[in-house]
Amino acid sequence: MIDESGPVGRLLASLPPAERAERYREFANEAMQKAQAAADSEHRIEYLTMAAGWHGLASEIERSMGIESQDDETSSDLGQASSR
Repeated sequence: MIDESGPVGRLLASLPPAERAERYREFANEAMQKAQAAADSEHRIEYLTMAAGWHGLASEIERSMGIESQDDETSSDLGQASSR
């Protein structure tokens, strides 16, 4: 849960749900990039955990809005890629 008492929490909470989900996905993508650039596995795991958390928050918002989550689409794409 976002701490809405801080400046970032207030800014994120003030966004419409669709924009908030989009911002969370941006955070997740940034964490994925940092994971790829991480020098050691401990940091890589931490960044991947952060990315998964941000994606989860975005998916939760999208589900509450009644739209298909991008995670669902990504999972399908990953499944197709791994079956090749």
